[in-house]
Amino acid sequence: MMILTGFDDVHAAVIEALLLERGHSVVRQFGNDLPRLSSVDMHFNDSNIGSPMQHHGIDGVVDLGKVDVVWNRRPQAPQVPSGLNREDLQFVKQELLSFESGYYHMLDDAFWANPRNTALSCNVKPLQLKHAMTVGLQVPPTLVSNRPKAIRDFLRRHPRAIYKPLRGMIWHEEGKEYGSYTARVTGDDLPADLLLRAAPGIYQQQVEKSFEVRAQFFGRSCFAVGIDSHQIQYGEFDWRLHQSAENSTGPIELPAGVQDACVRLMRKLGIVCGAFDFIVTPQGEWVFLEVNEAGQFIFVEQWAPEHPLMDACCAFLESRDPDFVYRQPASPRRWADVICDFDFNQLLATDRERRQQQVTRSEESATAA
Repeated sequence: MMILTGFDDVHAAVIEALLLERGHSVVRQFGNDLPRLSSVDMHFNDSNIGSPMQHHGIDGVVDLGKVDVVWNRRPQAPQVPSGLNREDLQFVKQELLSFESGYYHMLDDAFWANPRNTALSCNVKPLQLKHAMTVGLQVPPTLVSNRPKAIRDFLRRHPRAIYKPLRGMIWHEEGKEYGSYTARVTGDDLPADLLLRAAPGIYQQQVEKSFEVRAQFFGRSCFAVGIDSHQIQYGEFDWRLHQSAENSTGPIELPAGVQDACVRLMRKLGIVCGAFDFIVTPQGEWVFLEVNEAGQFIFVEQWAPEHPLMDACCAFLESRDPDFVYRQPASPRRWADVICDFDFNQLLATDRERRQQQVTRSEESATAA
């Protein structure tokens, strides 16, 4: 099995450790190791070599022909090396991306969770909303636009509205880190038309909440937790800003019609797992917000220990079945046990340290040459 991920991804480290316990051969692949710390060989029509596809990294050599499962967890793009001529940068970047795409396509016979192309299209929010409506999920009145007049007209029709970016963003400014989250917006809050045109956004009518729901799907199996966002700072807009608050209402079951619609939406989007976010109104209506094909789910088990998501994720990857249905064993491996057995913070720190040491050695060798 191969896990495509990046640094500081606890989810990938946990699932790798559990899959190893279950007797599988597993490798976490850091995409941004390419090309400084990793390389790939793809041989065609050459009988004089052992394995036609190999990945060479600091953890050794992986026979890509033997990879039967790919967890497309948090893939990272290749990192263009420093020191190149400015005129060559675009060519090198283009070649690295084409090369990466090429060897990933060589793994098409493996079970992907989720497939690369559909994972990318799934993250297109307008496509999610379009398909959500076709499968019968309720969505708020929404405008996705960069036309100032349309945006201002929408906000006049919906005085209680929120703004969301089309993709999340984190940036640094004057030594501080900022992130993009859902926020209330009125016509008076809007910037100049030039910026509205330059930065398209999602504008939605704010939905009155009784509570919210995070529902993690692996195949057809669903593990959901209620979230009392009223008790979370800024929860009226975006509970994820203070996700550590742990104001959960406990495990919850989705209505049968909503759960079936989620499965149909995954089929429409071409994904086999995903994290769904809903608002449940005081009238009991379930309003779809979005699905994150690579969403966080450890916190769901932390908030609702009844859901053995670590065990379910491993069983799902082992099954290689888009229609996977989880059968809970008598004693599933749980998060509370796992964190007692492994020091994941140390593991992630070691990952970074080993790679930095290798980069330093490579740079010293290049200088000496």
